[in-house]
Amino acid sequence: MDGQCSGSYYSDPYGSWHYVVVQAIITITLTTHQATVNLETNQIRLRSGTACTYADNNCIDIDGGYTFWQTLPTDYCKFNNYDILYEGYANRMLDTLYEKPQIVYSLSTNDVTFALTKTGEEPLCGYTLIKTEHPKLLILETTKGESFARKRPLPVENLDIFTYVNSKFVYVEKHIRSQMNSLYRDVLKQRCNLEQQVLKNALSIAVNSPDEFAYQIMKGPGYMAVISGEVVHIIKCTPVDVKIQHVRECYSELPVLRSNDTYFLSPRTHILTKTGTQISCNRVIPPMYFLNDGWYRMIPTPERTLPPITIKPMTKPTWHYTNPGSLAASGIYSEKDLEHLRDHIMFPAERPALLNTVARGVMGEATSIHGELISNLMDEASIEKVATSAWNKMWSKFLIFGNVSAGMLGIFLCIRGIKLILDTLVHGYALHTVYGWSLYLIGAIWDSLTQLLLHLGEKRPRYEKPSAPVMPEQENLKQIHNDLYPVGESETKIMKQTRNDAIHFYLPEKMQLILWS
Repeated sequence: MDGQCSGSYYSDPYGSWHYVVVQAIITITLTTHQATVNLETNQIRLRSGTACTYADNNCIDIDGGYTFWQTLPTDYCKFNNYDILYEGYANRMLDTLYEKPQIVYSLSTNDVTFALTKTGEEPLCGYTLIKTEHPKLLILETTKGESFARKRPLPVENLDIFTYVNSKFVYVEKHIRSQMNSLYRDVLKQRCNLEQQVLKNALSIAVNSPDEFAYQIMKGPGYMAVISGEVVHIIKCTPVDVKIQHVRECYSELPVLRSNDTYFLSPRTHILTKTGTQISCNRVIPPMYFLNDGWYRMIPTPERTLPPITIKPMTKPTWHYTNPGSLAASGIYSEKDLEHLRDHIMFPAERPALLNTVARGVMGEATSIHGELISNLMDEASIEKVATSAWNKMWSKFLIFGNVSAGMLGIFLCIRGIKLILDTLVHGYALHTVYGWSLYLIGAIWDSLTQLLLHLGEKRPRYEKPSAPVMPEQENLKQIHNDLYPVGESETKIMKQTRNDAIHFYLPEKMQLILWS
């Protein structure tokens, strides 16, 4: 207000000062991470473990400082409280073994296994949810695409290991109950089929053998049957004591003695008759009876014998136990969700070891990697940024190398051009001395063609200009020259030239004569 500028008061743990100016460096760090929200308790738990009120939209974190978030819009139906564990077809069965029929929803696959019984219904904003034995597990019968929730990855915090285990116990109980019911129904069916077959056989012999019919129906001896119209009357006989009577003939019935009277005991039904059926005695196929302690044959005296082979029913079992399948690996949660839950549970125990491994690696010490990936520390955008930066630097180096190479190549081309011009001039001069002004001068551009033309030019015949007639003195000199330098010496060269009526002979380092005419 008064136009003065002065410092202010400053205090810190080391002291207090007046009229001071403090300079400081402020670093602002902006990070983003996910946090866990409990909508029922209106709390949000930050990464450091700090719990804050979710509706406040901000909080001070002990690790990250000020933390801000946006709350979800008000959901009166609380659709966000539900996650889809399974979406698809399932078996809907009606269990009628109880007084009140029960509806059971079941499914058994490699990934998902459950068996839940309907216990009630719960309305939810136009939807009808079916309650089950588990208070946290609900079922919605609907068509595809008409659900209020959508399939998404399950948050690890929403997984309940107790619900997972309890659902397996319920499934095992229902599976065992269904298997026992199936076994019970199978036994009853087998027994019913057997009794039905016995009744059919008994009715078929009722007309011809009433006593045998009575034996089949009453399942034992001592009964006889009397057919009267369309019904059969079964009469129970009074049991009496008898003794075996030894006779000389063989009978189909067993001869017995009662009150000094001879009777015949019929097989199976054990009915006493006055008359027996006489047969021939045969030791191979004799009549046999079970008396007190064993089997005896009558031939005609009773002899103890081996028991006959007992006929047994050939019924095959139709019931078999059904394995519940991959119950140890499947449940209400998929294998991927369980892996996330295991990682979430084991992370606090593995974090110190991982931090120690990272610290040793940063310090340059030897570390052992047990499945950890350093690529997990960077996201895809960071990796792409590093790759782009490395490529740009490498490309800039290539550009510098290319520019230098292009400059050196230009200098080399200039030198080669100058050399080409000089070589062409020299070649042209050489060709001109041999051929004069002609088309052969075009060959001066190429070295090989120039050498070829010069080589061919040396072999061409040379025609000398006409001169005066040879004088006798010249003939003598020529003869002397031939005597001094015979034909064949490569060093001998003779040149003749006529000038001012004089003939000059040039002899190499030997002799030189000048004659005047």
